[in-house]
Amino acid sequence: MGFRAWLAGARALLWNALGSLSPKARFALGLAFVAVVLLGVAALMSLPSATLKLVCRHDFRSADITVSIDGEVVHTDTVTGAVRKRFGVLEKTEGTYTRTLPVGSGRHLVEVRLRAPGYDHTRSISGDFSRGKESALSVYSGRDLSLAWRSAGSGAGAADPAGASPSWFKYAGSVLMTIFGSIVSASIGVLVQDFLRARKARVGETGRVQTEGSKIGS
Repeated sequence: MGFRAWLAGARALLWNALGSLSPKARFALGLAFVAVVLLGVAALMSLPSATLKLVCRHDFRSADITVSIDGEVVHTDTVTGAVRKRFGVLEKTEGTYTRTLPVGSGRHLVEVRLRAPGYDHTRSISGDFSRGKESALSVYSGRDLSLAWRSAGSGAGAADPAGASPSWFKYAGSVLMTIFGSIVSASIGVLVQDFLRARKARVGETGRVQTEGSKIGS
């Protein structure tokens, strides 16, 4: 059996199954299909559309780094360094930590906290993240923690007009998810009612046939 024949058979079975349903049940299935489409749209809208590349240079053997975006902690990790000799005599601890984080497009406040024995500093910097682009942020420990965008157009430029309101996308996504839940709940209710109604009709028909058969037999 070829693929076309299998596809034709599957289509025929689907139409037969749909034909056996009541109009309300078919309407419920249509609503369920719409709900699936809305779910896909909501998922796409909630996906991060930009990335933040964090490059931290420090002089600690071990330190804890915490990254927050708009006051929400999005990443925590431990950075490590190694002792290296300079000119064969002077020892200095150095380390580089790199991490790429997803972030929504638009303007955000990035906060970085670096903690080590005898060192605990927090700094923040704002930047505009363009949709589909990577913004690189350099972090330097030194005597005092400092943050700087690695290039002028990387994160400090003008915001992308198409993605300047990530909060709006989040709100729209939550609304679509609410609509999705309502549609699924209503569709399940209609399908269950249709199933129970059809089952009751079959039971009644079976009972009627048995009663008529017993009358004929007597």
